[in-house]
Amino acid sequence: MLAAGGPSLPAGARKASIHRRARVPLEPYWFMAPAVIMLATVYLGPMIYAVMTSTTHWVLTEPGSETIRAGLENYTDVLGAPSFWQAVKVTLLYTLTSVTLSLTLGTLLALLLDNELHFASFFRSIMLIPMVITPAVIAIFWKLLYEQEQGVLNSVLVALGFGKVAWLGLEHAFFAMVIMDSWQNTPFFMLVILAGLQSVDSNLMDAARVDGANVFQRFRYVVLPHLVPYMLIAAAFRGIATMNDFDKIWLLTQGGPGEATTTITVYTYKIAFSSFDMGRTTAIAMIFVVIVLITSAPLLRHLFRTARRPA
Repeated sequence: MLAAGGPSLPAGARKASIHRRARVPLEPYWFMAPAVIMLATVYLGPMIYAVMTSTTHWVLTEPGSETIRAGLENYTDVLGAPSFWQAVKVTLLYTLTSVTLSLTLGTLLALLLDNELHFASFFRSIMLIPMVITPAVIAIFWKLLYEQEQGVLNSVLVALGFGKVAWLGLEHAFFAMVIMDSWQNTPFFMLVILAGLQSVDSNLMDAARVDGANVFQRFRYVVLPHLVPYMLIAAAFRGIATMNDFDKIWLLTQGGPGEATTTITVYTYKIAFSSFDMGRTTAIAMIFVVIVLITSAPLLRHLFRTARRPA
């Protein structure tokens, strides 16, 4: 029997044809398997071991203590310690302040360099230098600048007729830490946002100019909406990295004075190498992972929603 579109296939042949079309090729997954196994070994294995360690009373100075089970005792001890919540507060405030300042300065520099300026390429290269310097070198450099007696900043203030400032004292240490981090990370924001500015559709800008929009209106209604995904990407990357910052903070202030600059990473280091309590230290690390996921989830969700939105 002939169908309208041509000869019909037997039932068995139709099933075989449908099966061939519906079959998912396995070759790509075989090529991906080595990388997946490697990542699972490198990341998932240590994560499982860390979770198991966090439920023990393992203290390095007490042989055999790694086999003593503690259950959730380490977690309850950490969550009940006021010093831990002070470290969480400092970490979140440090991240929010530093990322906001770096984003603002990076945006301003990107807008400046996006114009046709003389030696723009030279200035762009110079401004990228802080981003490629080792964090330890940056900390030592800023510690010399902040030094109270012979530091460059206080020498300038004295020359201008002002008094010396205890930059690393209790009142100013936190802001000194933020300025140091912003100085290093502003070029990253500048680079990302400059890439966004150079990808703005020139036809939209010309149309807005023809419609009578001034500079601020073109930035508000054309440029800024286009830059939002770039800003979110940069803020997400730098926010997570800033929360994990340790080396610069430790070399600059060692978390002091008092607990003024003690972030969670510094707090974890102090617990690990003062009491050598690996169980409690690992519990702090696990809680920190949860905090990073919770704080970064809204930003990443908004980023993915923006990326899926049709142009």
